[in-house]
Amino acid sequence: MRKRTAAKSAACLAAGILLYLMTRLFGASVPGPKAGRLRRNPVGGGELVYEFLVGGLEEKEVAVSLSVPEQRLVGAQFREAVPKAMEILCGRIVGENPSLLEIRQDMRLVREIPEFGLLVSWESDSPEIVSSQGLVDTEGLSSVGTEVILHARLSNDLCEEVIEIPVRVLPGIVSSGERFQAALETLAGRDPEAGEIALPVEFEGKRLTYQSREKSGDLFLLFLGAVAAVCLPLKEKADREKEKKRREERFLHGYPDLVSRFLILTGAGYPVKQAWKKQVFDYQKTRGRFVNPVYEEMELTLNQMETGTPEARAYGEFGRRVGLRPYVKFVSLLQSSLQVGGKNLRTLLEAEMEEALKQRRDLARRKGEEASTKLLLPMFLMLGIVMVLVVAPAFLTLA
Repeated sequence: MRKRTAAKSAACLAAGILLYLMTRLFGASVPGPKAGRLRRNPVGGGELVYEFLVGGLEEKEVAVSLSVPEQRLVGAQFREAVPKAMEILCGRIVGENPSLLEIRQDMRLVREIPEFGLLVSWESDSPEIVSSQGLVDTEGLSSVGTEVILHARLSNDLCEEVIEIPVRVLPGIVSSGERFQAALETLAGRDPEAGEIALPVEFEGKRLTYQSREKSGDLFLLFLGAVAAVCLPLKEKADREKEKKRREERFLHGYPDLVSRFLILTGAGYPVKQAWKKQVFDYQKTRGRFVNPVYEEMELTLNQMETGTPEARAYGEFGRRVGLRPYVKFVSLLQSSLQVGGKNLRTLLEAEMEEALKQRRDLARRKGEEASTKLLLPMFLMLGIVMVLVVAPAFLTLA
């Protein structure tokens, strides 16, 4: 155990030494004075930060942090650097223009030349054409262009020099289509009393042809027709699915009433067929006021039994037509009661009644959740309108 602890301690010590050596070799060292002197960075190198300790001021050594600016050009050095700085400057202020003699777009008037530690300020003798920010306005210029003198003031807080840079601003490039459009507009304005306008056969040495332009709306209508042809079967399928779902919901909603009435009638001594017939007759009396798909199917089943179809078979076909699990189970209860003579039918119907009421509650809960989900979009729209009503006055006040 002691050997293992000693090995771990040695490993930690070795790791600390290794990290220290790596920091000394590869870490960024903070410069300090050498032989009582602090060195400046050359021109364009930026300021240099020194951190060192000074002894003799107090009992303890004093920590000092000092920022030393870079070297500055003065006198002859400044004058010698100006031509090179101007060469760099002229290459940068052109921006996306071909040259200083062909300025058609905004210029990029830089504010410093870091290679020489110089700041640049600008002044234009025609600010309505080229502003001191480099914005160019070519409206109304002739095809030969206009010469503008830019005054660049170079300085480094010790020396300064003002240099004039001539540039030629030319009008923006106009395409042949734009020129032809302007020519047509001029032609349309002539001879307003004439009944027709003769279009030019040639323009700028190029022979012209004309044809009617197809309306994009026609192709769009064709596209809409194709989309409708594809979407129509999908819509019909969705409608069928929606109608099927609606039908199933109506059957499930009416199931507890069907079981409840069977439970009451069979408890009162009605045989299964007579209870079935009783419900159908009661429905026929009220058919004009509402249509219930459950009793419509029951009426069809009663007609089958009246025309000779065996009772058990008619009940089975009723369950298959409805196709829902509760009805299939209900039909199986009726068929079983026919085989055993109605024994335990009331007990089975009571249990089925409880299950039917539970299913109705679940259906109502599901419908409520669907309704709340459909209300989310209107709620978000109302929230957006309220936010606009609250925020709009603030923006109007600022404007």
